[in-house]
Amino acid sequence: MIRFVCVWAAVCAWAARAGGQPPADPPPPEAPAAAPAAPKFDITWDNGLFFRTKDKDYVVHLGGVAQYDAVWYSAPAALQLFPGGLGRFEDGATPRRLRLISEGTIARDYDFKLEFEFANGIGPAGAAPTPANIFFTPAPLDVWVTVKDVPLVGNVRVGNQKEWFSLEHLNSGRLLEFIERSYLFDATQPSAFNNGRTPGVSVFRTWLDDRVFTGFGAYKNMSNTFGFGSGDGEYALTGRLTGLPVYRPDDKVLVHVGGAFSYRDPVGGQVRVRARSNLRSSPLPLTNPVVDTGLLSADSQTLFNLEAAAVCGPVTLQGEYLASVADGVRVGGRELGSIPFQGFYAEGLVFLTGESRTWNTETATFNRVIPKRNFSFRECGPGAVELAARVSGLDLTRDGVFGGRVRSVTLGVNWYWNPNVRVQANYDYAYRDESANPAVKGAVHAFGTRLALDF
Repeated sequence: MIRFVCVWAAVCAWAARAGGQPPADPPPPEAPAAAPAAPKFDITWDNGLFFRTKDKDYVVHLGGVAQYDAVWYSAPAALQLFPGGLGRFEDGATPRRLRLISEGTIARDYDFKLEFEFANGIGPAGAAPTPANIFFTPAPLDVWVTVKDVPLVGNVRVGNQKEWFSLEHLNSGRLLEFIERSYLFDATQPSAFNNGRTPGVSVFRTWLDDRVFTGFGAYKNMSNTFGFGSGDGEYALTGRLTGLPVYRPDDKVLVHVGGAFSYRDPVGGQVRVRARSNLRSSPLPLTNPVVDTGLLSADSQTLFNLEAAAVCGPVTLQGEYLASVADGVRVGGRELGSIPFQGFYAEGLVFLTGESRTWNTETATFNRVIPKRNFSFRECGPGAVELAARVSGLDLTRDGVFGGRVRSVTLGVNWYWNPNVRVQANYDYAYRDESANPAVKGAVHAFGTRLALDF
């Protein structure tokens, strides 16, 4: 024992002379840092199912859309069956929109939206579509992320999105005042329909206390419903500028004016301007256009749009003008140069039950209609009843291109049972002429109904 003590003392003395310290017990391990608490959500119903944190830094809305239409037609045989005719107008019923939606805010600074369509009719490649060979598949609509509060530009949106063009287009398809948008929406689509969305990057913001809106984007011009495009070039540059010279929301009065511009490199070097009927009884591949230029070889396409709207209490007035200019057009080896096509619509709406349409200043579009009293047998509520009338037209016959001309009058009744359910009925009279075959002309009478649910 004495020998061990002496050895240990010698070791300690040597360590002290060397400036070291005798070995010590290792420190106890630190406790792991606590993980940040997951945000706690409150579940609420705000015309849809919402999950929100108290500070609203995190918000998730889970929703859906279901619209079911039934349509009846009457049209002369010459318009349908003569050479160059439009094809048969057949009565029918169809799910117009079936959609699932998730949207919201993440960490305050990021908005997102995921919306998928399940009522897209897809036909076989290279074959005429028939009811037997149409199938349905989910297709992306809005699939984007928006970064908010970016210096100078305001918001930056990346993904599949609506381009900043046309009030009628930017108003949600869930909340349309007629069963279908006017001919102008179809006339702005590429050579094949793409559900009104294209992949790209856009910036948008408001100015002067939300009285002025600006939006601009660069997009991949594409002609399919699945959110992708491939091809050399084939881009689009689109911008929108709007203002509210009169805005008195407490008095239910507003005046909106604006315009938009889009320069487009055609998909596959081809431009096609066409439009479907204002009422439709079947999915897209089975829906015949009422006017159609066919595929035109062209160097570029430029779109111009003017829009205006006014609200005074229960009355709403709205209208737009569209010019679509195809440049460097070639048909059958002939150089036709620049060919302008044009269209318009003007509409008036009035609530018989006293409601008034309200405005979203962040996007320069209309909001959802909220009835003063929901329709209810138990509480004797009437819901909201709105009368609607629209005149519209599209002229696609010009300078050697015989796409036809159509003029229409649409009358409608909208009955909002509550903010999420409504019934619509439309009567549409459309007169079509100016075809390559002068005998292909006449009036199409159509009556349609819709039961719509969205939340």
